[in-house]
Amino acid sequence: MKTDSLSCGPLCGSKAVNVAHADVPLSRQIHDFFTGLLDTDKWPARWHCGEWSDFHGWLYLLSDLGIWAAYFAIPLLLIHILVKRKDVPFYKIFGLFIAFILLCGLTHLIDAMAFWWPAYRFSAVLRFATAIVSMSTVYALYRVMPMILNLRSVSDLQAEIEKRRIIEEKLAASEFLLSEAGRISRVGGWELDVANNKRTWSKSIYDIFELPYDSPIDDVNMLQYFPGTYYNQMDEAITNAYNHGGSWDMEVLVSRKDGTTIWARSIGEPFFDEEGKLIKLRGVFMDIDRYKVNELALSKSLELLTQNNQQLKNFTHILSHNIRNHASNISLISSLIDTTSLTEDNADLVDKIKSISGGLNDTLNDLSEAIKIKDSVIQSEKLGFEAVTLKVMRIIQNDIRLSEAVINMDFKVEEVNFPPIYLESIILNLLTNTIKYRSERSPVIELRTYKDEKQCTVLECRDNGRGIDLKLHGEKIFGLYKTFHDTKNARGVGLFLVKTQVESQGGSIQVESTPGEGSVFKIIFNE
Repeated sequence: MKTDSLSCGPLCGSKAVNVAHADVPLSRQIHDFFTGLLDTDKWPARWHCGEWSDFHGWLYLLSDLGIWAAYFAIPLLLIHILVKRKDVPFYKIFGLFIAFILLCGLTHLIDAMAFWWPAYRFSAVLRFATAIVSMSTVYALYRVMPMILNLRSVSDLQAEIEKRRIIEEKLAASEFLLSEAGRISRVGGWELDVANNKRTWSKSIYDIFELPYDSPIDDVNMLQYFPGTYYNQMDEAITNAYNHGGSWDMEVLVSRKDGTTIWARSIGEPFFDEEGKLIKLRGVFMDIDRYKVNELALSKSLELLTQNNQQLKNFTHILSHNIRNHASNISLISSLIDTTSLTEDNADLVDKIKSISGGLNDTLNDLSEAIKIKDSVIQSEKLGFEAVTLKVMRIIQNDIRLSEAVINMDFKVEEVNFPPIYLESIILNLLTNTIKYRSERSPVIELRTYKDEKQCTVLECRDNGRGIDLKLHGEKIFGLYKTFHDTKNARGVGLFLVKTQVESQGGSIQVESTPGEGSVFKIIFNE
């Protein structure tokens, strides 16, 4: 046990000493305090103040030293965290906590040292500093408390991490599909950073040029891969993008690494910043070689087909002209023969020759009319259905009167854009066919117009005539010289001309018919 009752009494809380200090002015007390800040003459070491047993004293000492060691280690760890992680939030709060913990630790260290070095004045200053820093830390912590409470919890962060993981997986899957689509379709994207002269390509473009994926594309003049005039075209397109902000979309030839050339489609457009300065060029590059080769082959075939078609037309005109001359000569010669001077058999033979030559001329005229329809381009006009129908009815008014035909008109669509001569011919042939192939009852004809589901104008002609067996004759109903009833003067030309005229303008014709009940013809116009 360490005691010193003789020296401890007057120095450890003596009332006489406190009374003596009370008579000293405050300014003098402060002056004496700071001038003797480290003076320990007036205080005994703590071992000599009170009755300390060895166990009690060292328990107190080791506890204070342990607290100081922990308080000193914690700031070191916090400082290490701040050095390694510059993005730690509330950086100043961490600084205040470090100062607060260090000062708290120092108070415990000074308290332990007082057992040998009783610097109570210095201990008081240190405790005062600790109090100031403590209150500052409390105030600062109070200020940031709302922000701390608004920080996301660990569960929130885990949920966000999981959400981001799912999004990243979906993005990876989408990127894979996009990459595969580009690889299969041979389409790639590219970008040029104008400021840094840095190019970015997708893998498909490397494949098109047959370049390794690590090729130094930034340091190479890519225009060298475009041979001949395509070099100039690409150069002009890029220059126009730089100077005028123009985009481009062109088909070019590309020279690949192995020396072969393929067709490609180059698309590009410029991008500008808020100040109007060009910052990037972006676009698409695609391999169209197989399509372009097929297109060129098709174009060549079409050219040959056009030439052959023109030759066939010329041959047809020549053949028609020559046959017409021969037929006319036969008809002329046969007309000069006086059948009255011939025997009955010879006269009958001459009459047959006249009939044959007349039929041949009629056939040539029909063929010539069909050829003219297919070859000629006739200007369309806005025509009124009712006006054209009335005009046709005036032409065939005798046939209408003799057959006692009734013609009803219901033109919901009043006009159509169509060549006048063709529309007159179509209505004329539809009406005369209906009258010609009427049944024993008086013909009733209904003409009406309307819009179908595709908003195309339809002219419908419905009759109560003999009708046609479509199962038997459906495929040849619009053929030339195809007749389906034993009717005088039936030639099988009218429906052929109707179909030819309609289709020459991009339209179509449909038929519905039942034997003994009548027929319905539908003309679908392509305006």
